[in-house]
Amino acid sequence: MSCKIDMEGMVAVVTGAAQGIGAAIAAKYVQAGAQTVILDVCGEEEILDFLNQMEAQGKRPLYYRCDISDEDKVAEVFRNIADTCGRIDILVNNAGIVSDWNKSYEVNTKGTWYCSEAARPYLKKVSGNIVILTSASIFSGGTGIPQYVATKAGSYALTMFLAREYAKEGIRVNGIAPAVIMSKMLATRFGSEQAVREHYKQVMPLGKVGEPEDIANIALFLSSSMASYLCGEVLIADGGRMHIG
Repeated sequence: MSCKIDMEGMVAVVTGAAQGIGAAIAAKYVQAGAQTVILDVCGEEEILDFLNQMEAQGKRPLYYRCDISDEDKVAEVFRNIADTCGRIDILVNNAGIVSDWNKSYEVNTKGTWYCSEAARPYLKKVSGNIVILTSASIFSGGTGIPQYVATKAGSYALTMFLAREYAKEGIRVNGIAPAVIMSKMLATRFGSEQAVREHYKQVMPLGKVGEPEDIANIALFLSSSMASYLCGEVLIADGGRMHIG
């Protein structure tokens, strides 16, 4: 007997999903049958190819251009999503930024709060759930970028706070703390994707660097009924580096 995560009839909102981990998470929800909604700051024309690819795999995602550091805009967008789709079942707070202290705080921490609060009344109606992307660097102090580590620690703290507060309304809140995940930025830094893989083959206990789809699989699980008794959990996705590396 096979086991399949079926999200037909559900609506999943993923922030910062125009590329990277967010795009992989959005694709996973599309493949599971959900009506997926992408929020990002780029123009829709910049992700048109991605939207077309997703339409070939399931329901075409909706796209809203939204800076999640703008509280009023966030509230407006979530009202529009609920009006258009009729419900919101899942929110993935994935959007993040490497910038100065103020912008990092506005997006990485406050943006997570704004989106969660905007989605809250709709999630409450369906006993929905939230997945928050933080970072394994908050435990190790890695990356060398203090404002990124500090503001991602804020999103971790919010995961704990929201899990406690929203559980009273039947909303589950969990998080994911990824470590090194393959990206264009990482490939540029090392010279190529192959160079990245060769480097981390020696570093990670599992002998490989993480891929965006690895995080997408965890997000899909956490937001499914298979994780119905998980609340306030933050899964460290780092190939075993923290605990056995």
